[in-house]
Amino acid sequence: MGEIRLLPDEVVNRIAAGEVVERPASVAKELMENALDAEAGAVDVVLEKGGRKLVEVRDDGAGMNRHDLLLAVQRHATSKIRTADDLDSLSTLGFRGEALPSIAAVCHFTVVTSPDGEEGWRLRMDGGEMKDVSPAPRARGTTVSCGGIFYNQPARRRFLRSASTELSWVQRFVTGAALSRLDVAFSLRHNGRPLFSLPAGQELRQRLRGRYSLGSDVRMVEGAGSSGSTEAHVLVVPDQRWRGRRNQYVLVNGRLIHSPMVSAIAGEELGGPAGHPLLVVSLSLPGAEVDVNAHPTKREIRFRDRRAVESALRSALAELPGARAAQTMESFSAPSGAGGGRASTGAGYRRSGGRRRPPGAAEDRSGLFEAAMELQRARTTSGSDEPARYRGCGVVQVGKSYLVSAVSTGIVVVDQHAAHERILFERILRGDETGERSSQALLLPETIRLEPEEVQALRRYAVTLRRVGFGFSVEDDRLQLHAVPEGVSHGVDALMEVLRSPDGSSRPELPEREQLAAAAACAGSVKAGDRLTPEESAELMDMLFSTGDPFHCPHGRPTLIEIPYSELEGRFGR
Repeated sequence: MGEIRLLPDEVVNRIAAGEVVERPASVAKELMENALDAEAGAVDVVLEKGGRKLVEVRDDGAGMNRHDLLLAVQRHATSKIRTADDLDSLSTLGFRGEALPSIAAVCHFTVVTSPDGEEGWRLRMDGGEMKDVSPAPRARGTTVSCGGIFYNQPARRRFLRSASTELSWVQRFVTGAALSRLDVAFSLRHNGRPLFSLPAGQELRQRLRGRYSLGSDVRMVEGAGSSGSTEAHVLVVPDQRWRGRRNQYVLVNGRLIHSPMVSAIAGEELGGPAGHPLLVVSLSLPGAEVDVNAHPTKREIRFRDRRAVESALRSALAELPGARAAQTMESFSAPSGAGGGRASTGAGYRRSGGRRRPPGAAEDRSGLFEAAMELQRARTTSGSDEPARYRGCGVVQVGKSYLVSAVSTGIVVVDQHAAHERILFERILRGDETGERSSQALLLPETIRLEPEEVQALRRYAVTLRRVGFGFSVEDDRLQLHAVPEGVSHGVDALMEVLRSPDGSSRPELPEREQLAAAAACAGSVKAGDRLTPEESAELMDMLFSTGDPFHCPHGRPTLIEIPYSELEGRFGR
């Protein structure tokens, strides 16, 4: 063993940089947190080549004088804490005093700052070595520019991903900051082009719509719950789903964090074959109940009372309108004792308080088939242009989500979304197989701004998308959609679902075109909550029973269940 010695500051800073600076997004995150702690009213992030070439953060917060500027690039110099007790009641995002010197150690680093708009200073460093401090004009606030991240560490630079991947990580952190501070304006530019600009003073729903270019008709649902001094608020966009959790944000006292526990609970309650929804979870609890000093980048935290956090979160999720509907339906369809309404579930997917029903629950498939056949026999057609009609009680839409009809043995309930998925799935595939591209032109073309990973997916799947009925043109990150497969109700949603889902399809065993067709059918079909006329309800039922598999949606979920009269009699104590 060699002689023990103190490490030079240059080596110490590089080691610290290895803990704090993982990628360009880490730099953007730390600089944004400094801006917010400086009480900025606007934060602008500028990137070049995904941040590999440049990360720049500008703010209008409290700038620094020359003395504070020189201290700010020293290790463990901070204005945010004074004593060890302050760590138990943090009200700021930063507190370590490590970010600026760690970042400066691995890039070409420049700070221009002014505390009042009159006295301004520029500080320049290369690889942690001070190069220059000089007067410089600037309005009140600070601009930090970081060029050539890891230029002096080739081994680490080789581990950076493509520009589009690095950009997507920066987008996540900027979005998280924007969702946590609705009182602050945020903007992001990449290679000279604006990606989004979010004004201050928006409500959370407005900010999500602006960030993700969501129309006013896109459904959002909210729930709130509490346990002791812990409060949870959940906002979900159920019809916007991705294969991963990159677009799920967990905020604890305004801090974007990664929490395996919260992610697991949200995935259990909200995930499914279609992917993970756009989600914002906001947790509020006393500072003493959370330890933010558990990770060098403050990305992960520790809860002192995990049970309280879990209880508050589950209460909030249970308050979501969809969850309440699922609980009501479960109560109705489950008889006293074992079993339940008969359903052809394939892989056994069924929600029950957010959990999946195990595949081992056996079902009477033959009874359901007979009920379906009876529904087909019961319908009559008054003319070639008339929709199918059903005798008896007809077809009734309930809860703007389910179609209900009666047969001799019980009541049949059809999930309108799953049924329309099956119809569109087979229609899209049929058009692809026959070469007859059954498209419907949009009255007015829709313009969509694509995320970097969506641009890559579009290039990969462009030929297949056009074969199944989509018509579009592309310029840079802007797509103009002018045609969609016939029968698709939500054209933009359908295309976006296709671009987000193929690599993470819930049915990877399917051919690529079937995965794309399933994704388009899922997002393009009628949704739970869409009102249907009696004629549309009957026609949907008629088209369902004309498909090759009327019992399952493309993801394997059931399209219909039967509740036998004997089950109802048991429920009513007859």
